Amino acid sequence: MSNYLLSKWYTRAIGVFFILVIFSLIPDYFHFGFRPETMHKIFHIILGVIVVRFGWSNKTWWKFFPLINGSFFTFAASFGFLFPDFGGLDAFNFTDTFLHTIVGLSGLAIGFRNIFSK
Repeated sequence: MSNYLLSKWYTRAIGVFFILVIFSLIPDYFHFGFRPETMHKIFHIILGVIVVRFGWSNKTWWKFFPLINGSFFTFAASFGFLFPDFGGLDAFNFTDTFLHTIVGLSGLAIGFRNIFSK
């Protein structure tokens, strides 16, 4: 698969999956009310909306988004592994740290492939 297609589908998949976080936000909010985890989920939803709105058909986004997003989420995953359950936030529990790792490392792999290939 070409770098172009990998970047395109990574960007689109991240945008869609992050928007789908709304389906966990709604029951979580009704069960627990507003808490720090609510902001974590809202962050993912807003990022997803931005990515879908501006990155769905934008070749410039496809080139840089995987590397930037991958760097951020690899950092978040590293933080989660170094400080598990930091502050009691769900964002740093094992499941979220594992998901951040997948998003981060796949983004870095695609991003570096874009940089170091022709």
